[in-house]
Amino acid sequence: MRIIAIGAHPDDIELGCAGTLAKCHKRGDTIYIGILSRGDAASENMPGENLAQTRLNEAKKSAKLIGAEIMNLGFHDFSIETTPQSMKILTEMIRQAAPDLIITHYDQDYGSDHNNTCKLVLDASLAATVPNISTQTPSLPKIPALYLMEPLGGFGFQPEVYVDITETFPTKLQMLNCHESQIAWTTRQGGTDLREYIEVVARFRGYQAMVKMAEGFIAHKSWGHIPPGNLLP
Repeated sequence: MRIIAIGAHPDDIELGCAGTLAKCHKRGDTIYIGILSRGDAASENMPGENLAQTRLNEAKKSAKLIGAEIMNLGFHDFSIETTPQSMKILTEMIRQAAPDLIITHYDQDYGSDHNNTCKLVLDASLAATVPNISTQTPSLPKIPALYLMEPLGGFGFQPEVYVDITETFPTKLQMLNCHESQIAWTTRQGGTDLREYIEVVARFRGYQAMVKMAEGFIAHKSWGHIPPGNLLP
């Protein structure tokens, strides 16, 4: 199976679904990690251009741990907008990945970058199957299934599908640890240690699912995007 996980920022996928992606890698899936923004705002002492390159390098290092390919659209932080142009750019990325399954942000997440990413993915995944929406890559034969991952803090999010990540949590943590600049930023800014955060969430969702550690997802309830069965491992 082919999977693309699409996040607004370079570390979003590690926080939300890296344990599941690691499990998908183990079963032989082809995995892409799509990043819409450059991650160029989250620093008080590093210029945006330098930070963007640092965060791209961190994302590539993380993706390599599960054999995933990074696809980066290069928008600026706080500049992901639901415009026809943005949708078309994302449509091309989805066509290049040709996924059976897309994982992205919950549609009631925090911040416009996350929420607009979800909206763009919903439209672009449909547009990717429409031949008259012209991009460099030909249209896809079917609409990919769409799952939403847990938002930071989990507000209003009740999973409908759980993935046991007990065996792959160490890989999830290793992937997140690649994002050194963001771990340092969130620790300084809000006192949140992202490494501790993902363990707490994984243990809580694991408790709900009666396993040691888990990640939770919701299938997007829209025509064409709901899979006939659970595509997650």
